[in-house]
Amino acid sequence: MGSRVVVGAHGGRAVKRSPRALRRLAIVTVPVTYALVVLGDTVRVTQSGMGCRSWPLCNGHIGLVGDYHAMLEQSHRYLAAAVTVLVVLTYLAAWRQARHVRSVRLATLASVVTIAVQVPLGAITVLAHNAGWTVAMHLAGAWLVVAAVTVTMVAVTRSTRSSPVAASRAAARGASRTPAADGLVAQTLTTPLGVSLVAVFLVAVAGMLVLHDHATLSCPSWPLCPRWSSGAALQYLHRSMALVAGVAVAWLAVRVWRLGRTTALERSLTAATLGLLLATAAFGAVVATTGAPEYAQDVHLALASGLWLTLVALASCILLPGAQGLAVGSPTRTGPRSVAGEHDAPSELGVLAEAREGPQCL
Repeated sequence: MGSRVVVGAHGGRAVKRSPRALRRLAIVTVPVTYALVVLGDTVRVTQSGMGCRSWPLCNGHIGLVGDYHAMLEQSHRYLAAAVTVLVVLTYLAAWRQARHVRSVRLATLASVVTIAVQVPLGAITVLAHNAGWTVAMHLAGAWLVVAAVTVTMVAVTRSTRSSPVAASRAAARGASRTPAADGLVAQTLTTPLGVSLVAVFLVAVAGMLVLHDHATLSCPSWPLCPRWSSGAALQYLHRSMALVAGVAVAWLAVRVWRLGRTTALERSLTAATLGLLLATAAFGAVVATTGAPEYAQDVHLALASGLWLTLVALASCILLPGAQGLAVGSPTRTGPRSVAGEHDAPSELGVLAEAREGPQCL
């Protein structure tokens, strides 16, 4: 990794660590966490959750042994361990290089807390033999982890863009605006974003209850069920909440596109969110009308997780405070200080760059 050397006012040198490693860790963690959620969905769809009846070992083995179900479940645990390592490394890198950036500090801490809760919750799910409440909570926890690492990625990326080159690139793709406009956009879109996030999250929890209670086949038509049953009631709950989520996301999309002050990236994320919502609903209809084949359920759940990730990224881009110009990490002094408290302050270069380019996302 490279480093930047800044000469102080009194001739002292401050060796600034490059934030490149932090940025790479934050970015890599997101797709790996998404893959973990998708693999977890596959475990549930294929009824492989009890392929390993012990934890953390799989039926007394540490490696991939046993049948298809056991290997799926154990692979899910290995990937969870990889995500845990990435989250912890990101937190440590953020503490060393960006702890003065409040959004980065809080987001990385939230990632550590959610993964620390999610791992033992996975063990409880196994030991409770996939009880319905544990499965629903495990899914909710997984989506919270996805949210935390996505917010971390946006916060880190925003805070590490502070060079003139980054500023010109951001302006060229319409990815920056003034801090005043940034605040206006956040104020205008806070309510539709909050409603959309809550609605999509609750749809996922209801959908997992449908899957766990074997209600997938209780309504072999779409959007209405041919007969009433307890399984059909769960289906109606899930579909009603999906309708509410659809209305919320459509409302959000209209507000984003009519506002006129959003960036090109934010409009693209909005379009992706709307597209993933429609694709998720379409595959939900496929699941209902084709006998719920495993591949269709898997795609349906993967699209839903992608929808959640994209919506959280959009919310982070709009609602997080402007980048604080982290051109480099916390300094290591090799000479006398020029300004008191310089250890904990962003570099002057970063502050000036932020003034030029304004807040931006990714």
